[in-house]
Amino acid sequence: MDIIVFLKKFILYLTVLYILWIPIAGKYFSYSVVAVDATNFFLFYLPLTMIPFVALVLATPIEKSRMIKFIFFGLVLTIGFNLSIVILQILFSTFQTDLLYLYAIGRIAFPFLLWVAFTHETIFVFRDE
Repeated sequence: MDIIVFLKKFILYLTVLYILWIPIAGKYFSYSVVAVDATNFFLFYLPLTMIPFVALVLATPIEKSRMIKFIFFGLVLTIGFNLSIVILQILFSTFQTDLLYLYAIGRIAFPFLLWVAFTHETIFVFRDE
C-alpha cells in the first residue's frame, strides 16, 4: 500500500465527510455543553468517532463488499463503545470524570484501532524483496 496515496485519500474522505456532517452538527458547536440524549448521541457524539473510521476504511484499497461490511460492523462496534461509556457513567457516577477521560481517549483511538483490526491483512503486507 502506497502510504502517500493512502494519506491523500484519507484526508480527502475525512474532509468531505466532515463537511457533509457540519450542517447536521453545526448547531452543537455553538453550545458550551451538549447534553447526552438520543438525538445528540446519534447526531453529534457518534459521528465524532465514526467519521474518521469511515474515512480510513474508504482510503484503504480493499474490495467494495469488504469495505461495506467493515463500515457496518464498525458502526455497530462504535455504537456499542459509545453506549457502554454512557451506561458506565450512569452506573458508576463516582467515576464519571475518569470515564469521561476514557471516552475522550477512546474517541480518538477507537476508530484507528478498529481500522487496524479490520484491515490488518491489507495494511501490514510485508513483501520479500
